[in-house]
Amino acid sequence: MSPRGHKQNEQMRAETLQKITDAAMQVFAGHGYHGTTMKQIAKATGLSHGLVYYYFPSKEDLFRHLVDVALDASNATLAMADDVQGTAWEKLEHLSAVIVREAFKGTASLYFIVMIQAMTQGKSIEGLMDHIQQRSAVHYGTLVPLVMQAQESGDATAGDPVVLTATYFALVQGLALLVSQEPEMADKITPEMLTNVLRSQGR
Repeated sequence: MSPRGHKQNEQMRAETLQKITDAAMQVFAGHGYHGTTMKQIAKATGLSHGLVYYYFPSKEDLFRHLVDVALDASNATLAMADDVQGTAWEKLEHLSAVIVREAFKGTASLYFIVMIQAMTQGKSIEGLMDHIQQRSAVHYGTLVPLVMQAQESGDATAGDPVVLTATYFALVQGLALLVSQEPEMADKITPEMLTNVLRSQGR
């Protein structure tokens, strides 16, 4: 096969994978893990049942893929915030601004729904909880040090930085769930609502 032919095949494969991913996000978000079937997903993609199964032999495999897509997006957002020049608190403010600007709208908003389903409905999928815990360690490995630095500077409230980080993530997930039910709420959420969970009372 010529290099051009190989490149075209890779592009077609990537496009098909993205089409399946986008459709599956919509279907799982709308029907829940247990309420979703591969037949529904194939119909949503407009592709043949067999082609969807070629990429993902089971619903479990496809759901694991969606979880990884969601975690990849979250890790990229955290890494981007950590790379911003400034104090730890300024990085936390930047993170909140990016989340409010991007995470509660469009396809990105579905990532949170998939993760909530994974934590509540996906426990029957062997090894999924351990996989999420291992990958989520990156979240805490990035955010906890920022919270600790912000505490040292007096910008963040006192308390266990791990618990504060968990509270921050829980608020984001809760707001995402709210927006999934009431989309108009997305325009009412501000970055300050997120950072206020971490803010020192004297700041």
